[in-house]
Amino acid sequence: MHQRPARLALAAATAAALTGGLLALSVSPATAADRADRADRAFRADFNGDGYGDVAFAAPYGRVDGQGMAGYVAVTYGGPTGLDPAHRTVVSQNTAGVPGSAEAEDTFGDALAVADLDGDGHTDLVAGAPGENGGAGSVTVLWGSADGLRDGTTVKAPAAAAQDNWGRLLTTGDFDGDGHTDLAVGAYDHAYVIRGPLAPDGTTGTAQRIGTPEKAFIVDALQAGDTNGDGRSDLVLTYRTDLTSAPSGSWSKGVAYLGTASGPDTSVPRPLHGGTSIALGDIDGDGHDEIALGNVFTEEDDHTGTPGGQVVVIRGSEGGPVNGDAPMAELTQDSTGVPGADEARDGFGSAVSIADVDGDGHGELAIGVAFEDIGTTEDAGATVLMNGSATGVSRTGARTLTQGTTSVPGAVEAMDYFGSDILLSDVTGDGHADLTVTAGFEDEGVGAVWSLRGTADGVTTDGARSFGPGSFGQSRTYGAFGAHLIG
Repeated sequence: MHQRPARLALAAATAAALTGGLLALSVSPATAADRADRADRAFRADFNGDGYGDVAFAAPYGRVDGQGMAGYVAVTYGGPTGLDPAHRTVVSQNTAGVPGSAEAEDTFGDALAVADLDGDGHTDLVAGAPGENGGAGSVTVLWGSADGLRDGTTVKAPAAAAQDNWGRLLTTGDFDGDGHTDLAVGAYDHAYVIRGPLAPDGTTGTAQRIGTPEKAFIVDALQAGDTNGDGRSDLVLTYRTDLTSAPSGSWSKGVAYLGTASGPDTSVPRPLHGGTSIALGDIDGDGHDEIALGNVFTEEDDHTGTPGGQVVVIRGSEGGPVNGDAPMAELTQDSTGVPGADEARDGFGSAVSIADVDGDGHGELAIGVAFEDIGTTEDAGATVLMNGSATGVSRTGARTLTQGTTSVPGAVEAMDYFGSDILLSDVTGDGHADLTVTAGFEDEGVGAVWSLRGTADGVTTDGARSFGPGSFGQSRTYGAFGAHLIG
């Protein structure tokens, strides 16, 4: 459902000290009926088990107890009126029960993933800190409970070679179909799938190294979903090759590995388009997840790129992703039905997300355009919403949202990057996916988040809310709050 966004090139800066204590205000626990209904709702994260979708936001460059760029994660719990920061948990590596300590440039929260990893009925949150120990990296599971997130466990790297930005990418899925959720962790140029269940005492299953069909310079994005409807998760990743080895072709490439009883089958790679963000979800309603690949690389960077970025949607089928020469959609801002214009370095595809907003059984596609100019205001950012249909991505009814859209809080400002990350997920419990948008560089790097409700008529700006680190009891200083989110 969710995506992994393009990494924003945010410069390091000084920030005021943040309190590292756990701030937790929970709502009442779920009934058995609530929990039984969770599978029918359009969300993945329910940390406190109350039946409403929750959302976690990272401030990977946030200062914690005087340590610059140590990073922290803030969770707000959903409810019938939507996201409310009054019901929250804020976690750093200085929080009681969380392993490690907040250190300069750890970037805790620079990658996030969610799943019930220990099978207790509560969603757990996984946070990567790729800057830990001088770039060796670390991965921490924060455990869900009736009171929300509490305590944590370190997921050790399975090999010395993995300790190269370990935790810079994360996703979850049941890749072997055994009923236990597995954890996929990206290092610099490869990944590992760690078989579940994962336990609070640090116990895990075996680990499988995941490489790329050709030597990767770096892995850019990692995501999971079920493209062939067999009940096993498939693993999708994008990577860059050495530019000198592809002087007349694409240096950004993608691959899908189908899930099997023994995990992702890396012996039969399914080549895909490249990109910097990935989302999986069912757009045409046939029971197979489509793959949306956002690619912000321009034609100057990547020979198959466009001036402003593109999103390629690959159809799912009984046989897995159908790529070939005819994807379900190849979208730029010059494509039919896509608002805007394909302009240099707009960042179209900076983030992608798929879920059903209007309840018609077809997933909508949300696309971040983080560096879109609004009028003469540079890099203000925007988000494009496109409808799903039985034939795929609809070319009618698309719309653009910015901070200049009526009833959207805030103002259009340069370098806000509205659309840094996006999420379609039901946080109100009404069966309609709601839209959460972040601007990781709002107010010169402080960062902020917007929450808009989904309805039978699509996303509405009526009652739209915005909040930043101050709403979570944190200092409104540089930290890139909302650079990443998940729910």
